Amino acid sequence: MLEGYKIADEIAASGAGGSTFSDWWGYKVEAYDAIPYNAALMTERGVVVSINSDDAEEARQLNQEAAKSMKYGGMTANDALKMITINPAIQLGIDKRVGSIEVGKDADLVIYNHDPLSVYAVAQKTLIDGQVYFDRQKDLAGRAALEQEKQDLLAKEKKAAEEKKDEDKKAGDKAGAKPDAKKKPDPKKKPPQDANDSASAVAGGAL
Repeated sequence: MLEGYKIADEIAASGAGGSTFSDWWGYKVEAYDAIPYNAALMTERGVVVSINSDDAEEARQLNQEAAKSMKYGGMTANDALKMITINPAIQLGIDKRVGSIEVGKDADLVIYNHDPLSVYAVAQKTLIDGQVYFDRQKDLAGRAALEQEKQDLLAKEKKAAEEKKDEDKKAGDKAGAKPDAKKKPDPKKKPPQDANDSASAVAGGAL
């Protein structure tokens, strides 16, 4: 909803929410009137706003995308954070399970080493249903072993390819080899004559 700011009052009155990009505008015809203040303006008018992205890479850093509304529109840090937590949960109708840290809700959490809205924030742990799915310290500690495993697999793959190449070459040489056969006489060489034939030839010539 890149142009939601134009009808923010109507959206709020209808009870609908608005999901928008953070600061993409003017990059194609349907985004020509989009503005980076869109999220802040809709929020001011009472619209439940969320930040989204249709790009897989950018979707990994929606925390930073939400923070842009603090620059464009002066949104508070709390309201900016809501746009990637409780607000999208409300829009999806699952706010009783996720979107905020409350007793009884699914423990889907990300723990950062800095303010989540900071460009310096790096995820340290990711939990889904209370289970740790990512731990940065364990990840760092295991990278050397993973790299060694990668190199071992590459070496194994290279060796297998070389062995296959040698096998194919041997098979080709064997297929191209001519079967053993009796040596054919050289047509240029005259067959040997016995003594009787030679004597007859001489005698005949003498006559």
